Order: sequence, then C-alpha cells, then structure tokens
Amino acid sequence: MELHTARLVLEPLEPRHASVLFEELQNPILYEFTDDEPPRNIEMLRDRYTALARRRSPDRAETWLNWVVWSVPEERYVGYVQATIAEGGSASIAYVFFADFWGKGYAREAVQSMLDHLVASQNAHEFRASVDQRNRRSIALLEHLGFVRVAVHKTPAPIKGVSSDEFEYRKTLSVSN
Repeated sequence: MELHTARLVLEPLEPRHASVLFEELQNPILYEFTDDEPPRNIEMLRDRYTALARRRSPDRAETWLNWVVWSVPEERYVGYVQATIAEGGSASIAYVFFADFWGKGYAREAVQSMLDHLVASQNAHEFRASVDQRNRRSIALLEHLGFVRVAVHKTPAPIKGVSSDEFEYRKTLSVSN
C-alpha cells in the first residue's frame, strides 16, 4: 500500500526500484556505521528487492514491509524505510536516506508515516531499532519519535576498523482492549 505525507510518497518496494536507487546506494557514507557494503551491481540489487517484494520471510514467520521514499518537492527518491513484523505485533524498523537529503526532515516524516501505518494495518504496538553509538543523526531521529534507549550491545568485532557499541531503542504503545 502506498503511503502519503505532506511532502512524501512511500511506494512499496518493487524490483524496478533497483535501477533508480542503485547509483545513490553507491555512496560509501551510507555504510559508515554498518558492516554492509554498497550493492555490487543492479542485478544483485534487483534480486534482493525481488525477495523483499514477496513481503514474507521464506518460513512465513515474518512480514517484510519496505517502502521507497519519493520526495514531491525534490522530484526524486530520497531513501527507503522498512519494517520486519513478527507475530504478536512487534516490529523491527530500519531506514536509509541519501546524504544529499539529510537534515530536511524527510526521515522523520517517512518513519512516522510508516509507524502510523504499522499501528493501523498490522496492529503493531512495539517497535525496535538498533543503531551504532556514533550515528548521532539516527539517534536523534529515534529519540525525536519517542524511542527510548533500552540496551547497549558490545560489538564483538570492529566495523570498518572502528570498535563501537550498538544502542537498542524501543517504542511501546499501550494496547487498547
């Protein structure tokens, strides 16, 4: 389902998005705080998006919801948001926004839209996110959206040569009967 905000359109991720996102996903700054690397080629990215577009894990235990974020003012894609929903209403979220669009409020707007949708359509009531302790932008975003740091996990191996811990954040909504 497509989601709309004042400035954004969140389109369900499809394999066709690989060709329009590939170039932006080559920017190494996007991977500064993760052990991920840029996709090697469009075909590999398309294959990954094909799997994600099924919207279910192979064992059917999780729902995978992914949206590509289109900015109406910019007239281009600015990033993506994703949620992995387990039975019982718990969702792990993640997001990537392209560096040229940091600081414009797009991430906050898109993630909030996704959270609202997950509450309404998936009965989600608990949200989790993990973030490298050095990723100040992501930490500020989560805290602005009402997430609370609940744990610090020691990283067993350095990421890109730097040792850093990972913060776990949660946001829990009361469930109405």
